[in-house]
Amino acid sequence: MTPDLEHDVGYAVGLDLGDGESSLCWLPTAGRTSAKSYFRGTEGASIVTALGRVPEQSGDPAGETPAQDLGYRDVIGETAVLAKNGVHFSVNFKNRHGHTDLKAVQFAQLFLAEFFTAKPEVREDCVVYVGHPAGWDDSSVAAYLRQLGAIDVPVRLVAESQSALVHVRDRRAKRRDGGGLDRVLVVDVGSSTTDFTVVEDLKPRNLPVGAELGCREIDAALARIVRKDFENSPEFTDALGRDGGPDMLMLVCRRAKEAQFTRGDLHLQHMESGCAPELVPLITLGVERLRGIDVRERVVRAPGGWADRFAETLTEVRGHLGPPGPELVVLTGGGSRMPVVRELCAAAFPQATVEDDEEPSLSVTRGLASIGRHSVNVARFRRDIQVLKDRLEFEEVIRAGLITTFEQVKQNLLTRLLERAEREDAEGESLDALIRELTGMDAALADLRTRLEGALVPPVLDICRAYGIRDDQFALEITLPGIIGTAISRRIRALWRALRGSQAVLSAATTVPGVGLAFLKRTLRGGVTPAKVGAAAAAAVVVLGLPKGAELAARQLIRTTLNNARLDPGEVDRLVADVAKGISDQMDHRAQEVERFLT
Repeated sequence: MTPDLEHDVGYAVGLDLGDGESSLCWLPTAGRTSAKSYFRGTEGASIVTALGRVPEQSGDPAGETPAQDLGYRDVIGETAVLAKNGVHFSVNFKNRHGHTDLKAVQFAQLFLAEFFTAKPEVREDCVVYVGHPAGWDDSSVAAYLRQLGAIDVPVRLVAESQSALVHVRDRRAKRRDGGGLDRVLVVDVGSSTTDFTVVEDLKPRNLPVGAELGCREIDAALARIVRKDFENSPEFTDALGRDGGPDMLMLVCRRAKEAQFTRGDLHLQHMESGCAPELVPLITLGVERLRGIDVRERVVRAPGGWADRFAETLTEVRGHLGPPGPELVVLTGGGSRMPVVRELCAAAFPQATVEDDEEPSLSVTRGLASIGRHSVNVARFRRDIQVLKDRLEFEEVIRAGLITTFEQVKQNLLTRLLERAEREDAEGESLDALIRELTGMDAALADLRTRLEGALVPPVLDICRAYGIRDDQFALEITLPGIIGTAISRRIRALWRALRGSQAVLSAATTVPGVGLAFLKRTLRGGVTPAKVGAAAAAAVVVLGLPKGAELAARQLIRTTLNNARLDPGEVDRLVADVAKGISDQMDHRAQEVERFLT
């Protein structure tokens, strides 16, 4: 699927490929429905990011014929954790370093394949949005995207904390106090990283800090304690040395940590009874030891421990932000459930309100799906605006408006020239300024702008409303390019010599008696020039004639000259193109601003 066809996508899938837990949700790109989380059996909306390999076997279910090995298959989540006959097991494989390790991609492929089997209609018409730590550099993000390119669906990458921010925005939009997002700091505390995204004037900026600070450090510290305590246990040491042993110990430590911070009990009996027998000692011995460790005080708050590193990172963040700092700090990610996170954020930003997410482990995946829908809607919005600009009626409205404006300017000039003679001080004025005054150019252009706004703005607003954009968020005010007034003035200047000569005759006929009509016609025959007009005016003092006839002739010449004046067709085409481009550029600029409300 090419980016220019993204407006045709029917579903957006959000995949939060976490180092500790992963989750997936999806939603249709049309409408305003909330994202639906994918529940994998009894694991709930989040599954452990674990990858295992088990033998594929065939045989008689009744046991009358022996099973035969047919190779191996990969399994994920609790299935990998509880695989009794597993030959490989791993967790915590999300790492921006060492991009040759494709375990994360394998996990994502299996997770998505399972989901698409359950939802085939989504598989055929979707884009998958995957989160990446905000602190990763461009080369790491690019390498990650190349790896994920192995997935047989279109994939986009978005910073995880930015995704969480979109979820926060969506959540607040449903409440009456939907604002409050002018200066926001999103702190996404995950297993492998802690992401920071600052939002100012609805523009998100991912901060390059926290890429090496994740809650996995706490798990690793607990694992070191358990290893030390059981270093002389042959049973423990043998289990730790088996394939997947260190990963299983890390998983047990993570479960113990989460149990303390969620005030739940450490229920690992199902792991003990379900996992490979060779790894059981890691659970039985490890759980017994972990129950007696105060994770908060001994590990998290220990000198130089995770809390100290988190506080140092917050100091870095303050340096990046500068004054006045955020008004709101939003905590997301599974690690945000630790009370010390809220405590340190409140201390670092005392002027800000600190807000928790009710389900922090799902903030990113919901935000990813929402970003997908918003991105598709932005593409659709731009397409609809472009269709409007490409419609023949768009240029025809401009063409008709230009011609009407020129006719209005001519009429204004005709009326002014026939009402009175040229002002006595006109010679001292700029010719352009005089033409602008006599033609009423400013008022005529204002009328043109009003006509164009009346014809073009309503269909634009109809498009905006279709995407839930309020009228005041797309207050398009058409600014006409200066070339319009310049072009019309240039055309009037070309007529000015004849018009001014006729006006001089009219002035002489109405103010100097005795100017003969026949004499004037002879004098002006072959074209009106300043010399002829001067001769006619001078002779009018001594030549007997009919002043009324001279006046009528001059008035008729003015009318004929202006009535026959037309904008050159090529000039009209150029003006239409210029005006259309000017309005299109304004619409594009406003569309970029509107995207801030869609994304």
